[in-house]
Amino acid sequence: LGATSLYGRCTPIAPQEARPGDLIFFEGTISGEEGITHVGLYVGNNRMYHAGNPIGYADLTGSYWQQHLAGAGRIKQ
Repeated sequence: LGATSLYGRCTPIAPQEARPGDLIFFEGTISGEEGITHVGLYVGNNRMYHAGNPIGYADLTGSYWQQHLAGAGRIKQ
């Protein structure tokens, strides 16, 4: 599933309510594309693991991620 499809399968939550295993969604990370364009797996302590360049951990408090933050979600059971 892509980021947009994953977004549709989640119950929206406030980013500050995210727990390890929840998903963090971003928009505007791909030039010319609208909507949800990237997703990361929340691991706790304002960090996520994502398949970016490079693949690895990222600090969600960084200005880039804050600028593109669309929300968080918990996979529906």
